[in-house]
Amino acid sequence: MCLTAGWGGEPAAGLARGGAGPLALVRSGGLMLLALLSAAFAAPPDIDVPLKGASKVRKDAALVVSVEDYTFLPDLAGATRDGDALSAWLGTSRGLERITRVSDPDRAQLRKGVSEAARNVRGGGTLWIYFAGHGSLDASGARLLLTKETAPDDLQGVLLDDLVASATTGRAKQVLVVLDADFGGVGRGGEPLGLPEVKLGPIPTPANPKVAIWSATVGAEPAAGYPATGHGLFTWLTLGALRGWADGSTGGKANGEVTLEEAQAFVSKQSRLVGGKVWSPSRESREDVMKWSLARGNFEPGPTKDEWATMAQEEKSRRVTEATQRLQAQATGEWLEIAMVTAVSTPQGIEKLNAFIAKYELAVTQVDGLDVAVNVPEVIDARARLDGFTRDARKQKGKKRPKKGTKKKKVVTAAPTVSSTAMCDDLVKLEMPAMGGTITPDQLTCLEVKLNSATKQTERDKVSRVLLANADGKGSTSEWMRLASRHLDEIDRSDPDLCFRYALTLSREGTIEEADEVLRWADYALENKSRWEGPTFVARVYNLYRLRAETATRMWIDAEDELVSDRTEENMIEAEESRGLAKNSAREWLDYATSASQPSDRAYRLCETAAGSPNFCTATAPPPAAVP
Repeated sequence: MCLTAGWGGEPAAGLARGGAGPLALVRSGGLMLLALLSAAFAAPPDIDVPLKGASKVRKDAALVVSVEDYTFLPDLAGATRDGDALSAWLGTSRGLERITRVSDPDRAQLRKGVSEAARNVRGGGTLWIYFAGHGSLDASGARLLLTKETAPDDLQGVLLDDLVASATTGRAKQVLVVLDADFGGVGRGGEPLGLPEVKLGPIPTPANPKVAIWSATVGAEPAAGYPATGHGLFTWLTLGALRGWADGSTGGKANGEVTLEEAQAFVSKQSRLVGGKVWSPSRESREDVMKWSLARGNFEPGPTKDEWATMAQEEKSRRVTEATQRLQAQATGEWLEIAMVTAVSTPQGIEKLNAFIAKYELAVTQVDGLDVAVNVPEVIDARARLDGFTRDARKQKGKKRPKKGTKKKKVVTAAPTVSSTAMCDDLVKLEMPAMGGTITPDQLTCLEVKLNSATKQTERDKVSRVLLANADGKGSTSEWMRLASRHLDEIDRSDPDLCFRYALTLSREGTIEEADEVLRWADYALENKSRWEGPTFVARVYNLYRLRAETATRMWIDAEDELVSDRTEENMIEAEESRGLAKNSAREWLDYATSASQPSDRAYRLCETAAGSPNFCTATAPPPAAVP
């Protein structure tokens, strides 16, 4: 029974308003998928057809278990194919005659299979046990191999400890247990299994010296799939190792034999390359066990270094696209619900729209432990709806749209006075209360007096930052914005992080009237971008160009709407100027995104929409500033 979730489908376009105006063009195309362009396609080698071995191994026996079709859990895609491929290798390449193959067993059938395999092994032989399926922990924290009848509230299966105990009742000299299983509640595709949350530690080294356990995972990370092969990544790499790819992988010369140490070293290294740096299978540490011989004889060469690199890039591209689609689908689902309850302006609806924008405007997803920026098109819809509410309110009050360059008047309040600043002299001591938002009213008054009486800019900067931290700690966005505006206008505007945050918060919390200010402070942040380095530089600069392009697009859309309602020469000029700003800002974002290997699909769409033609957006651009 397949319960694996998919993430396809198109979002509902044009929810903010109908027609084929600028917004409809900006939103056209449905989900904007992020894709990493890789080199020429390198198909992973086929491991399903086994290499013919030299002779039969009459002492060994094997149990090969795959559980793909779970009744009440998401299926484990590729598990059956994994089991079939390993069975074929054991029979044809290794030369085993007694292989117990069990597909989609229940608890009793799995126990029966273990007992049968233990009886089949002969004295001095190796018992191979392979399991591909889901796992979890029982109430005592012991690892449990889940069978097909498992439900989220009713775990069924065989304890790993019990499986090992049953396997060692026979005459086997060695027992090798290979597990391509997840134990942290997440399937091969990253999908949650709905199982109870568990805390995992490493699999303990077996007390029995004749037992080795080789697991695809050591913690809560998923046992990754490798869709390009139709297998689990761990199983595909393990079979590759046994076909000779691991011969000599520990630094020695290839000698026609693959030991457990060589196989594990190879699989660990290549799994980090292909599957991502955050994932690594278990490793054996006992020297005598590491020398166990797993494969001999008819070997084949593995992929070249360049082929491995290409396969790794293609697999990363797939993971990024999949993670991006998953987050975009989540956002689309949330937007469809929000759009239904924000058809008219209400305080609750405006709050929901602002919350959606704050959550997804600079959305990121993690791949291999790194943040990847994700464009969520519905953010434009949410902003357009908020802007529409603002226009409606403006029309009801009979107000004209403020022209570009108009600044809001600042509200000047009288400076507070106190008889002494002693209670706030130690700014270092006030840092911790400020972070928690717990500075007292008297201390705040004292700090304001200290700020207004200070003669040195450095002293004013320090005091102002304590006040900013306190507003931030309290969670008061309005107070933080007031203090940040004062700091940037009156004290110092050279901090690119503060300029960026102020511009971003103004974009989220403000209306279309603040658009010019958003651009102004984004430009100040870019002027001082040299203060950032490495990945921080790339992420900040990318998102600043993005903020400028999307803000300029909002201004253009608003100017077009104003022109439709009042077709004057002044509004025509305003609309054309706004379009030029949107076009150039989108092109700047596109140029930087392309040069920095960041997502560029949305930047290109905004550029093409504002320019009215792809030519402007595909012309060769000058190289951007280098990353410090």
